[in-house]
Amino acid sequence: MRLLLALLVLAALGAAAGGADREAAEEARAGRFSTPEQHRCRWELRSAAGASELRLSCRAAGGGAAQSCAYRGEPRRCPAFGARSRQYWRQILSRLRRRRHPCAPGAPLSARLCGPGQAPPEAQLRLLPDPRPASPAPGPEPTEDPAQTYCAERWHSLCSFFVSFWEG
Repeated sequence: MRLLLALLVLAALGAAAGGADREAAEEARAGRFSTPEQHRCRWELRSAAGASELRLSCRAAGGGAAQSCAYRGEPRRCPAFGARSRQYWRQILSRLRRRRHPCAPGAPLSARLCGPGQAPPEAQLRLLPDPRPASPAPGPEPTEDPAQTYCAERWHSLCSFFVSFWEG
């Protein structure tokens, strides 16, 4: 009887430890990968209110400017997600690894286990628009002579002389 009780206690402790390991693995929601174009990317997974957001920051191998983007979707709407969420995220990251430019617009990301007909479109991760406003294009350089702009026509030659003297 004691042996049976000891085995039950050990089994319960093992199950609790396994659950803790699973929670620790679920908490590991960040990592790195490289693309075929040798972009070095870091990813971070955030979840809130049923939606999940996968944030990426990628830098080209030769340096260059870092690119950041985010994908958002509701993977919980996929019936297979609950039991196999780790497999879902591995498949999503595998798709991102195969993309030449992970932050470039393209088709939504979906895992094979939540493929077409198995989950609603909301379960797919879609690239979010860049939150930073686009910088305005530089305007054309003024080619007009300042003497024409600021001096009367009869003083144009004298004004032009002083403007050229001033500009060097």
